[in-house]
Amino acid sequence: MVKLNGYVINLDRSENRLASITSQLAEIGWFDRFQRFRAVDGKFEGPFDNVGENCVWACRRSHERIIMESDQDAATIILEDDVELSRYLPEVVNEGMIEHIIGNHPGIDMFFLDCAPFYDQVPQLIRAAERGLSNRAKADSNSADRHAVTGLSFPNAQTIYAFCAAAYVVTPKGKATLRKLFEAGHDARYPIDILYRDWIASGALKANITVPFLATARYMSPSTIAYQELDQSQQLNQRSVMLTSAIRRLLFAGNPALDVNAIEPLLCESRDSSEYRLGMRIYESLWSDPQ
Repeated sequence: MVKLNGYVINLDRSENRLASITSQLAEIGWFDRFQRFRAVDGKFEGPFDNVGENCVWACRRSHERIIMESDQDAATIILEDDVELSRYLPEVVNEGMIEHIIGNHPGIDMFFLDCAPFYDQVPQLIRAAERGLSNRAKADSNSADRHAVTGLSFPNAQTIYAFCAAAYVVTPKGKATLRKLFEAGHDARYPIDILYRDWIASGALKANITVPFLATARYMSPSTIAYQELDQSQQLNQRSVMLTSAIRRLLFAGNPALDVNAIEPLLCESRDSSEYRLGMRIYESLWSDPQ
C-alpha cells in the first residue's frame, strides 16, 4: 500500500497560523502525520529587487522543495498554514483511498483539495457540492451534520483549475513528473499555482479536484505575500478576489462562515437575456428532478 505523509508550509514569523493548523490537525487525528516545513521567506531572501516578487518566488520554492526532498515513494499532502480543514478529510485522504484513487486513475499526478476555479465552471461545481453535501438542503439538518460529506466528485482539473495551491496531494508518479518539469527551468517570477495551471492545461500534469472541497482558506484570509509591492499589472482585482474566496467557501465541506450582507453589495444585477435566465432555471430544474 502506498505510504502517505504530510507537510504544513509555515513561515517562522507566522506563529498564530502554525498554532491554528496544528490545533486542527490534532482535532482530526492527524497531528502525527504532518511535519512543519520551514517556509522560504521572500521578505528576507530571493533573486529580485522587489520584495513582492521575492515572496512569490519564495512560496513557489517552498512547494518545490517539499516535492523534490520528500520521500519519492510516498504520496504527500501539502498544506499552506492558513487553510481550514474539513473534519471529513481523513475519511477521504488516507492510505486506502489513495491506493484506490491511483488504481482508478493510474496516470494521476496530483489532486487538489481546494482551488479557485474558472468562472464558467462554477455552476457545475456548486451543483456537484450540493450533491456531495446533501444534508445542506434538508430543513431539519442540525449544525453537527449539516456539512457532512455524503458523496464526492472527482473531476479532471484541466478545464476547472485556475489557481491556488493551498491544499493538495502529490502521488509518487506526480513527484517524478514534477521533478522533470521543475528541472526544465521556468521564469522564476511565475507563481507555483500558475505553473500548475499551465502544465495541467497542456496535459503535462494530470490532476483532479475533490468536490466538495476538503480544505480551503478562511474567507479573505490575509496573505503573507507582499502583493501590494508588485507591479500594478500583477495585482488582482479586489472584488474578484473577494467573490472567488466566497465561492471556495461555498464549495467547502464545512461551515462557509460567510457574511451574506457583506457579499451582497459586490454582486451585480443580471445583464443577461431573458432566454439565458430561463435556460438557467431549466438547468436547475433538470438537476433537481429526481427522475
